[in-house]
Amino acid sequence: MRHLSRVWGFAALLVATLFAGSVAHADGWREGAPMTTARAFAGGALLGDDLYVIGGGSTSGPRSLTEIYDTLGNIWRAAAALPVGLEQFGIAVDNNKIYVAGGYKVTTEDEETAETESNSVWIFDLSLGAWVAGPAMPAPRVGLSLASVGGKIYAIGGKGPNAERIFVFDPDKNQWSIARSSLPAPRSDSAVVVVGGEIYVIGGAIGNVATARVDIFNPATGAWRAGPALPAARGGHVAAVLDGKIHVTGGQSIHPPKTYPDHFVLTPGGAWSKAAPLPTPRHGSVAAATHGKFFVIGGSPGAGVYSVFTASDVVDVYTAK
Repeated sequence: MRHLSRVWGFAALLVATLFAGSVAHADGWREGAPMTTARAFAGGALLGDDLYVIGGGSTSGPRSLTEIYDTLGNIWRAAAALPVGLEQFGIAVDNNKIYVAGGYKVTTEDEETAETESNSVWIFDLSLGAWVAGPAMPAPRVGLSLASVGGKIYAIGGKGPNAERIFVFDPDKNQWSIARSSLPAPRSDSAVVVVGGEIYVIGGAIGNVATARVDIFNPATGAWRAGPALPAARGGHVAAVLDGKIHVTGGQSIHPPKTYPDHFVLTPGGAWSKAAPLPTPRHGSVAAATHGKFFVIGGSPGAGVYSVFTASDVVDVYTAK
């Protein structure tokens, strides 16, 4: 359980952190239309040309807000809100539906408000334009990732009971199961992408310590193999696949509290290289790639306990040369 009380005495330091973290736009990056509401720890789902930005954290707790960014028109519009406020959840798209699982939600007990870990599942059906409840995960998780492969959805990593286990949702059967294989080096706040039917679990946090390891899961065989480690340990970074290459940017470390602008690129089967850094260092963002562009939205330039006070509305767009 995570209490919602906030330490407002940090305000002056947070302002300094925000401005100290700002850098000029680098080659390849441009600024898109900002979100209407600054948010960190939201979820992002790409349906066609529309990037849905869902939920997220605020000083008053998890939000239910949903907005859509038109990646071609560079404009925002409203969409159906989540039935509950959530942050740090997993999100994936399968068969024109958005799946949201786990995360922190607000609960009230003995007149005290707190954020508690959730195992709830919400499904947005584009044809209905509405959210419906799905079967709950086998256990609550926060800081997890969802990945859609072969018509099934895999819940990987995060914090919660038996967090090394992989939960598998079958939309056709409308039920969860638990995979035989477990996540090596269980961790939260990883970046996860799917390439060639395999799931790449990139970096993340083991407790409060960031890791650079990359683990690759083949759902067809249930086997894991090691991938090339990130050039630097990260947690809370984002990733997307652009023109067959994995782009990773942002992230944070807790000790010391710091956010990063680094932008790493991996060609599967090759090695990591560096690309133009993210203009504003931050973590807890939303990312997607489409039409030759890598979009990084929102997040927080403040690390650790400063994150909720420094939520960003920034949209940065990278075009590879």
